[in-house]
Amino acid sequence: MKLRRLFLFMVLCLPALPLAAAENFFTTTGYSFVRRSGGQSYAVKVDFPVDGEAHALDSVKAWICDILDVDEPQELDEANFENVMQQSYDTFLKEDSGMSRCVEIVRSYEDEEIVTYQSQVVDRDTATWRDEDCASFSKEDGHRLSIREIFKCPERKIKQLMWQYRGDLPVGVSGPDELVVGDAGYIDGWVVVIGPARGYTGAAYRIRYQVAEPYLQGKRTGGYYDGEEDDE
Repeated sequence: MKLRRLFLFMVLCLPALPLAAAENFFTTTGYSFVRRSGGQSYAVKVDFPVDGEAHALDSVKAWICDILDVDEPQELDEANFENVMQQSYDTFLKEDSGMSRCVEIVRSYEDEEIVTYQSQVVDRDTATWRDEDCASFSKEDGHRLSIREIFKCPERKIKQLMWQYRGDLPVGVSGPDELVVGDAGYIDGWVVVIGPARGYTGAAYRIRYQVAEPYLQGKRTGGYYDGEEDDE
């Protein structure tokens, strides 16, 4: 009889396990900010982190401020993030007269070990310029994973993988050896490496995880936060 009660207790407790595992996962709030002046426009869309592992939370907030080209306030939270976006707009007006800008910052991946954010900044005047970034942050101490913490192979192999998965990117070079390896990060089913392309300050080269895996430092073991694979 006691064994039966114990079994029933264990079964009833099972639904609570995923919630306990997700306690350290980020909670985000979506922000949109749009300003127009004459023929100029400025638009920002951000998945702003409001709760999660403290070290990673601080690092992501600092990175967001860097993308928005503003100094990070001493304390950044929901109460003053609107002011940060306004400061970003004011800086843009002073430095980029006549240009329109669209900024998108999203949480694109999370597991028990890391959280990844991606950004895209699109500037338009007589031409269009894009700048993309992908940043994975450790939940242990908050540091951004470097290219050498992600790949264990020589840089030449990373360039070959970028070339293989360049897709429609206008790379502007004749072969992989002419590419430049920038930052990198993990998303769901892909490893993203930032490199050059025509019309980009930095472009996102999306390499299939299964193809990149033999050249990575270690297999992702933290599990997915949504389980959905972004396919193209």
